[in-house]
Amino acid sequence: MSITFVIPLLTAFGLGSLLTAFLQHWFSVRSKKEARDFSERREAYIGLLEAYHRAAIEGTGEAAKTFAYWQMRCELVAPTDVRKAIADIIATNDDLPKRYIAHDKLKDAMRRDLKVSN
Repeated sequence: MSITFVIPLLTAFGLGSLLTAFLQHWFSVRSKKEARDFSERREAYIGLLEAYHRAAIEGTGEAAKTFAYWQMRCELVAPTDVRKAIADIIATNDDLPKRYIAHDKLKDAMRRDLKVSN
C-alpha cells in the first residue's frame, strides 16, 4: 500500500474514526476471548467437582477415571494455584484434616480465578 493511497483514505474517513473502529474491534475481540476463557474454566471446574463428588460416593475405577479426565481438562485451562489445589486434594486422600484445608484452598483458588466472590 503506497502513501499516496493512504493519505486520501485517512482524509476521507478521518483518522479519528479509523482509530475508533480499530479500538472497537480490539475491545470486541478481547471481550469475546475473556468470555470464552471464563466459560471453558467454569465448565472444567463444574465437571471436576461433579466427578470428585461421584468418586467420593462411588469409589469405583470408572469414577476415578472420570475425575482424572476432568483433572486433565483443568490442567489445560486453570491457572497454577488451581492446579496446585487440585494436586493437594489428591495428595490428602488419606488425611482428613488436611483434606478440609485442601478443599478450602481449591474453593478459594477457583473463586479468585472466576472472579465470582471472595
